[in-house]
Amino acid sequence: MQYPLYTESMTTRPQDHFIQVQGHTVRYWAQGEAGPTVLLLHGISCSVVEWEHNIAALATQHRVIALDLLGCGLSDKPLDADYDMQSQAKFVFAFMDALGLSHASMVGNSMGGRIALECAAMHPERVRSLVLSAPAGIGRDTLFNFRLASIPYLGEVLTKPSMFGLGMIWKLAFHDKSYVTHDLVAEKVALAKLPNAQAVFLKTLRGGLNFGGFLEAPRKAFHARIQQVRCPSLVIWGKQDKFLPVTHVAVLKPLLANAQYELIDDCGHVPMTEIAKRFNQMALTFLSSHA
Repeated sequence: MQYPLYTESMTTRPQDHFIQVQGHTVRYWAQGEAGPTVLLLHGISCSVVEWEHNIAALATQHRVIALDLLGCGLSDKPLDADYDMQSQAKFVFAFMDALGLSHASMVGNSMGGRIALECAAMHPERVRSLVLSAPAGIGRDTLFNFRLASIPYLGEVLTKPSMFGLGMIWKLAFHDKSYVTHDLVAEKVALAKLPNAQAVFLKTLRGGLNFGGFLEAPRKAFHARIQQVRCPSLVIWGKQDKFLPVTHVAVLKPLLANAQYELIDDCGHVPMTEIAKRFNQMALTFLSSHA
């Protein structure tokens, strides 16, 4: 397996661990020895790295585990696997089984938030609470770049990993563009160049949306499953989110029972990084109150 090189700023990250799940190698981070278990789920084509500003803070009160979902980061990327969100939810439970975890709270961003909701609907007895940061698939709208990438052949050209292309995408993810450093983009490019990474990204993307946005029938079916979720939930959404607009909150509110909402000004799609200190405090307060 080819590993991207870490820069000096990355030396305080948790150690990489690897485990076999359903015959595939999966990378994960683990921190914290005591307290309830919290599972961190990243967004599409991302990795455990998205939680580097959160895992230590959350681990002061919890046992925290972040994984590279199947097809992402340093986990295996089989082209013949199913990458729909319910299949990913089943994979998360298989990962929990491999670690001997009967239940956990889940913190998810974007696609990870969608998967966390799928998990809570699928096996409610195994999900104690949810912290959802801009969960995907609620409303129809999404980033124009993703809609273009859903078009066959054009998507293969547009998503070819490069410093320019991924730099542009990540600048759209943040309200404060100063977070998008050369090192951040270089690591995203290194991960995106791993074998099968681009193909899995496009397979995942095209499974849920087309040029018009998120597909109507799967979205409505997902809405029905959301209504089955009863565990306590905290929804955090950046008001300047260009990937999944904050207007999706109005769609989610009638569907998700037992939820509270934090809408954050001057914040884009990745509040766990852009407002890390505030995000960590909100998450800790919520998770501790529902331990």
